Amino acid sequence: MANIDFLGYDGLQTKDYNTLLNEIQQFLQTNYSPNGEEISFASNTPDGQFTEILANIGATVRELLATVYNATDPSKCDSTQQDTKYQLNYLTRKGGSWTLQNIDITADKTVSLQGLDGSFDEENGSAFTVSDDAGNNWYLVDSTTIFAGTTSLEFRAQNQGPVNPTVGTITNIVTITNGILSVINSQGYTILGSDAESDYDFRIRRDRSVGNTSGNNVDSILGNILGLQGVTQCNVWDNDTNSTDSTGTDAHTLWVIVDGGANDDIAEIIYANKGGQGTRGSVVVQRETHAGQTINIRFDRPNIKALYIKFDIQLISDITLLDNNNIKEYIANNLIYQIGENAETSKVTQVCANALTIDGGDGYALNVEISTGGTATASITATGITAADVISSTFQDTIGDVAGSYEFEYTSNGWEHNGNIVQINNYGISYIGNPEEGDKIIINYTAGVWTDYIPSASIQDEFITNKNRIYITVIE
Repeated sequence: MANIDFLGYDGLQTKDYNTLLNEIQQFLQTNYSPNGEEISFASNTPDGQFTEILANIGATVRELLATVYNATDPSKCDSTQQDTKYQLNYLTRKGGSWTLQNIDITADKTVSLQGLDGSFDEENGSAFTVSDDAGNNWYLVDSTTIFAGTTSLEFRAQNQGPVNPTVGTITNIVTITNGILSVINSQGYTILGSDAESDYDFRIRRDRSVGNTSGNNVDSILGNILGLQGVTQCNVWDNDTNSTDSTGTDAHTLWVIVDGGANDDIAEIIYANKGGQGTRGSVVVQRETHAGQTINIRFDRPNIKALYIKFDIQLISDITLLDNNNIKEYIANNLIYQIGENAETSKVTQVCANALTIDGGDGYALNVEISTGGTATASITATGITAADVISSTFQDTIGDVAGSYEFEYTSNGWEHNGNIVQINNYGISYIGNPEEGDKIIINYTAGVWTDYIPSASIQDEFITNKNRIYITVIE
């Protein structure tokens, strides 16, 4: 707290209660005890109680004045003041947001699936729907056509808030569709929903929004897209040169990468602000101009890469105070690399420190390393199945970081691994055909390279992690 009253760059700063009390008591001691006799300001004395009342009045009035004055500054106000003043910038607080989850869809033929599309913000939308073991429905975000095989598509939770499904639990097909064989979430969520926009996030969005009406189309696109419901990140790359640049973006072309939000809403903003520039991306939305011409607006979604973390905890107190699951959960939820950001260990170290402090402050992280994981290949020794495949990240999430050859055998009880009945899709393994007893799938797993720095190969890359990708060793 300030020990003087002043108006500065940070707004109106005022004296706190203790500073005022000390000043009042010093004034009384100097002016009402000319012979130097010490006045007792103990709380049980009349002088003590009188000065405390005066100090409390002074501090309360100052706090009110500071609140009223600072509320006039949009960068400092909060709560209902934000809701009122930010409307002047045509901004309203975002409600809750939805968890976004990539789900693997396996089909045996070409199938067209209906997505939410322009109905992204509707809680009970009409779209291809699946559900998890807890009964949560998940809607396909964008309409698409898939082909025979396995395709990873983005889904949105039906309910707003932090819906956090366990890997391998979204397996129920609600919208029965001919040609769809199975569904599964082979990795963690890409965006965890929230209940409502916090004061801090609302303030940051308002600060960014000043670029919405900028004469610079890059700033306008960025500011407006970040204001869309469900959007958490956006990267706008502008190649204003006369040749293809180092990112592979053509001359005079915009490359927009967006995490979250509905395709139609994003395309509308790009169309309204792109000027005469071209657009780049695998997502294509058609827009009709006022002149009747149909043009394609292109943009991209992040290229998601699994990130693995390992470190040692040097204990400074009783090991029983540590809860590794809590530490992993905190790191998984709070370690965020933005689109196109390099993955380096300094951010991991800081998040680890916060996690340890919250868990009891009984250790610190050493030897932090990161990896993009290993590789896994599948082979078969079988008569009933003709081929098998494996998703490396899912396999490593389930089996751990130990390289080797892992055998799965089909018996009368189902698939077995090391003598235990297992759900083979939990390992990211898929196959073609009808397994017969004695059929085997062999997964050869090679461990990844651990390092303290992973450069982002593209401004489209986004690193994500979850609890199963964090390895902790405790050092006594």
